[in-house]
Amino acid sequence: MHLLWAVSIRTSLLGEAALGDSPLSLASLGMLENLNARPGLTIAELSRRAPQTQQALSQIAARLEKLGCIERKLVPGSRGIGLYLTDAGARARVSAHETVEAFEAHIADALGTDRYQRLIESLAAAQPIIRALKPEPAAAVEAT
Repeated sequence: MHLLWAVSIRTSLLGEAALGDSPLSLASLGMLENLNARPGLTIAELSRRAPQTQQALSQIAARLEKLGCIERKLVPGSRGIGLYLTDAGARARVSAHETVEAFEAHIADALGTDRYQRLIESLAAAQPIIRALKPEPAAAVEAT
């Protein structure tokens, strides 16, 4: 298995386990983060930002709505339905952040301070480059 893929999968599994006591998943926390930064985003807008389908995002939104973390409202000046954090959603986001910070501290302890710092610096440098890449079908990637 390729290194980036393997580390990504393992980190996601560990992150989901760290959130075990929370009703939130990494995907739902990501949605809360997006809505905190940009209240009123629609499912369509979220799907352009996230590597998930509109159907998957709709399911996450429905779960967050049942948990009382978000609400749907008409977007002012539009016919779209936007998603907004509720007070409970804002509290859940903060609580999940505390869990994420503890998880990252655990990873830092496991790697050691110097190795962890180098990893963070490398990821910070790679993030804008990777973010600028456009998703391509598997056949197009194999041809390059």
